[in-house]
Amino acid sequence: MPLIKTATVDELKEKFGWNDERNSHKNISVLGEKFLISVLKQSGYSFDFTIAKEEKGKPYFLYNDKVHFSVSDTQNYIAVAIHDKRIGIDIEYLRKGKRQLAERFFHPNEINYLNNILHTPSYILHNTYDEAFTQLWTIKEAYVKMTGTGIAGHFSNIDLSPEDFVLQQSYIKQGAEINSFYDKINGLFITTCTLPK
Repeated sequence: MPLIKTATVDELKEKFGWNDERNSHKNISVLGEKFLISVLKQSGYSFDFTIAKEEKGKPYFLYNDKVHFSVSDTQNYIAVAIHDKRIGIDIEYLRKGKRQLAERFFHPNEINYLNNILHTPSYILHNTYDEAFTQLWTIKEAYVKMTGTGIAGHFSNIDLSPEDFVLQQSYIKQGAEINSFYDKINGLFITTCTLPK
């Protein structure tokens, strides 16, 4: 199982500092790396933590091909995932499920999956469509982070839709192990995708 840790940006700013000369995006990126290395050290890892990037931008440890990681951020949270398999993680707060966005970025089967939710009794009582949209978005983001292709890498060509909507999902699709859950305490949807060795 992957090791997953989350922290608020404020917690990490207090621990690692913040450089006002850098823009916010760069500061978040630096905090993510420092958080990752801190989690690794606390977990007993000791090696050269130099990070390099693959051709399409996926980060990896230059001197250790046995430890894989992924970092994600949303508003005031940063998450890291560490595993002995290639991994991607994504975290999101509940977002409004926009059909136009789904039609642009989702596979036709995923659009059908979301449209079917609109006709369920639970949709009337809850934000089920928004929850399913947000969860599916995190699944797709985690998947492309794992593969290293990013959103531009045929995001809409890959069908990652689950069988049914539940807030905690574990299934295999497109050769990936997908684990998605909702952290009620922090209000975060968190998904990891890993590839078998």
